[in-house]
Amino acid sequence: MAEATKFFTHVALYCRDVNKTIDWYSKVFGMKVHASAPGRFAAMSFGYRHHDLALVQAPAEFKDPQRQQVGLYHFAVDTGSFEESMRIFERAKALDSEFVKAIDHRIGNGVYVRDPDGNMIELWNEAHDTMAEAVASLGSRKEEFKTNPIGFPLDIDATVAENKPVRKKDGAPPSPITHR
Repeated sequence: MAEATKFFTHVALYCRDVNKTIDWYSKVFGMKVHASAPGRFAAMSFGYRHHDLALVQAPAEFKDPQRQQVGLYHFAVDTGSFEESMRIFERAKALDSEFVKAIDHRIGNGVYVRDPDGNMIELWNEAHDTMAEAVASLGSRKEEFKTNPIGFPLDIDATVAENKPVRKKDGAPPSPITHR
């Protein structure tokens, strides 16, 4: 087996309108452009490395991707807390972004939205402070994981509208959320 690579460094996306997409990622995530070729390309950053996201203007002949096809399903942004996921979600919602779903994955929570080009982004926050805790948590749920590897829906509409604790649609509390 190969030695583990450290981490992914960035995502590159084709865009219908690179300027509109720059505006969206700036307003929703607070990302900054570090390099650009106006109307053609932008390297955007959360502020910790040169770029976390590369946006490339798609050629006119490109067709819209089908949502149900093999390829990229979504990418995730670690928000650090469920509260921050909700703040980011509110900014996306204010820009008429499509809300896809919210899931208690047991090892963390994900709120899924689409950017202006239809790419699905998961606003992710870990439920455990360490990888060892997360692995142990999954290990204790082996049988549950076999039948439900994804998780349980979260009702965030009520959470956002009424500022109440997050609950799954069945009324049970989600797994504990801790800050790293």
